Formats: sequence, C-alpha cells, structure tokens
Amino acid sequence: MKVMPVQNPYKHSVYSPNSGSAPAKKRVVSPANILVGGLISALAIHKVTHPAQKVCSEYVKSLASGLSEMAGKKINPLSLSCVMNKEEFVNQILKLKKNNYTYTPENIKNFGFQADFHMHTNYTDGKISVKELLNEISEYSNKLFSRTGQKFIFSITDHDSVKAVKEALLIIAENPEKFKNVRFIPGAELSFSHKAPKSSNPCEISEVLAYGFDPFKLDKYCDSLQLKRSNTIDNMLGEIKKALPLTNFNRDELIRTYNLNPDCLMMNSQWAVNHYAQTKHAITIQASRQGVDPERMYTDIMKNIDIKNRNIWYLKNNNILDKDIDETNIISNVRKKYEPHLEGNKLVLTNESSFDNLIDLFKGNSNVVLSFAHPYFTAMKFYNPSKALNSFVYKSNGLIQISEAYHQAYPADVSMVKVMETNDYLKHLIKIGGSDNHKSKYIEG
Repeated sequence: MKVMPVQNPYKHSVYSPNSGSAPAKKRVVSPANILVGGLISALAIHKVTHPAQKVCSEYVKSLASGLSEMAGKKINPLSLSCVMNKEEFVNQILKLKKNNYTYTPENIKNFGFQADFHMHTNYTDGKISVKELLNEISEYSNKLFSRTGQKFIFSITDHDSVKAVKEALLIIAENPEKFKNVRFIPGAELSFSHKAPKSSNPCEISEVLAYGFDPFKLDKYCDSLQLKRSNTIDNMLGEIKKALPLTNFNRDELIRTYNLNPDCLMMNSQWAVNHYAQTKHAITIQASRQGVDPERMYTDIMKNIDIKNRNIWYLKNNNILDKDIDETNIISNVRKKYEPHLEGNKLVLTNESSFDNLIDLFKGNSNVVLSFAHPYFTAMKFYNPSKALNSFVYKSNGLIQISEAYHQAYPADVSMVKVMETNDYLKHLIKIGGSDNHKSKYIEG
C-alpha cells in the first residue's frame, strides 16, 4: 500500500508516518527578533533585580517630612504605608456597614468590628496611652486579617489636639511591619461655638471630626486655642480673686479638683472655673460659720465626692452646706464675660473657635474631609435641626461630606428614635461610626 506524504502545517517538509520522528524544525530568526528577545530578557532581569517601588501619596510624603523634622532623623515615607489619604479613606468607608462599627464585646469576638473613627487618648480626656492603644489595635488587626482578610481601619481623634496623632505616626514609622494589617488616617475632634436658640445658653459648642489634615501644621492652631483657654482660666481667677479676696482661689487646686489636663484643656473651660470658684467660696463661708479652717474643709469635702458632683448644688442637696448659701453673681458675671456669647446678633469669642474659623482653617486643602461628630448633640440645640445641620453643610464649602450616624456612645437617656431622625436629616452624607472610647482598655472581647 502506498503511503501518501502528509503536509506539516508548521513547515513545508514532507515526512512519512513510517519513517520515525519528524525532522527537527529549522527556524530562521531575523535580526529584529533577536533585538526584541534581548529587550524582553533585559526587562525580565531588571524586574527581578530591581523590584517595583511602592508609591506613596503626596500626603504621606508630607507627613514623613514633618515627622522627620519632629524626630530629628530621616523618616522614609514607605514606613507610613499604612496611612490613608482622603481618597482611600472615602473609598474605604463607602464599603462599610453599621455592623462594622458596632463596638460590643460580641461583635469584637466575632470580628464584625472592623473600623473606628472616633477615639481618645490620655493626651486629652481619654485614659489609654497612644502606645497601648496601637498595641491593642495591632494585635486585633492581625487576628481580624487572618480570619476575614480585612484590615482594621481607624483614626485617633483627640479633642482639639494632634499630639496623639503625631506620636502614633512615629510609632508606626519605627515598626511598619507591626501595622501591616491596619489602615490609619490622622484625625481630630474639633470644637466650635455657635448660636443655640433651643438651649438655656444663647451659645453652645458642637464638634466636627476632621480627617486627612497635616498634624504638623494643625498643631499651631491647637496650641493657639490651648493658650486662649489657659489665659481664660488665669484671667477669670484673677478677676474673681480681686472681687472676693477672702477666699483662696488657686489654679492648681482647680486642675486637681476637676482632674483637668493642663496640657490640653477642654472646651468650655470657663464652666470649670465657675464651678470651682462657686464651690470654694461657698465652703469658705460655711467654714467661717463653723470656725474651722476653710482649706482643710474644702480638701476633706472634695476627696469624698465624685468629680461630677463637685458643685455647690450637690453640696446643698446633701446637707454639706447650709441651704441659704447660694451662688454669687460676682462669679457668674465673670463667667458670662469670658464664655461665648452674643452681643446684638454677633457671636463674641475669647477662648473658643467659630464654625467659620474651622472652615477657614482648611480652606483650599483638598485632602481634608469633615464629619459631624455625634450629630444628635448638635441637632438638639435647634428648633429646626434639619435646617440648622444642612446650613452647616452648605457653609462648609464642600468639607462636610460625612456624618457619624453610627456613634456608639450616646448616653442611655438619649432617644434612639431622635438619633435616627437626626441621621435622616443627613442621609445625603456618607455614614461612619466611632466608639468615642475614653477607657483605659480598648479591645475587649
């Protein structure tokens, strides 16, 4: 039987199935092919020997620059690779749900808790150090990532202070591997005074949460605000001492009595002075009636009373003071002079900022975004909360894009129905949540 030759589609050669294996293919390689192959090989070798460098945002580079100056040594921006800029932050929070912010032992145990954008340290009125907070977050984030593949995302938001944020950045930069499973954005809870028609005070203070700013620039604003508050305390005590010379008013005693942080005074510092001066003066009167030392009497009374009850009305209601000893208008008038107040229709401030001050602070900064902090607390100060809240949004010039709808620390006496109504007023904003942690322990499973 004659076998017909079979054509090989890859070469124009003829072979027979009975002749064994096909003859080796002879390929003609052109100079152009040699050149392309060489380039491909060279690129492959370069990729192996020169791995691609991670790209840092300009925001992170600026943080590294500020941190370098603070630390007195060069900080590589790559050591801050866990830090988010505004763009990434917004993209991340759009993916989160209420359950991811639910700060309960059960949700922490089940790793549903994955984000927190509102917490405090001992730089202000919190009780946990930055180091311990980051240690707990690092440990939890590793477990979270191992279980779910999700990284824990968070911010530290102390009151009118960025000291904790700067320390956190330094700790992260010194051991970036430890924080490989977290995403962090610098934050702060900033206060502002405003008219409050529904309140017993004509002016009240509310707060916004700021994210994505440069803490090495914002610290100048915070330091200036602290100086104003410190001066307010000194000036108020000076005027009160002059008017009531027989009572021994003392700044250090005020700080101790109300456990104030002298390095980071809280908003409404004029009220701490008012409570202290009224109480100290009332006890001085009581001591005079009983013929005892007023200093010793004050110390003995205060040490047995919880901080929140250290006021003249509690002492009277518990029969520690005579019923006829009332607050003095001398002290109240000094407080009214220094607290935010209205003259005509104009807001007068000596130791606080206005909303316009905050907006001007971040004007033109495209990396900053603002959120209402616990918006119900702001809403309750207005007869028309929807109109008031959205007026703040409008006047923010695009800075307020977020609302802390999932705030986790409203007191038990706050109506959650009212909270949900407030959230509905702001339903066009992105929802976030925060624990508002002030405790000495953060992760409790």
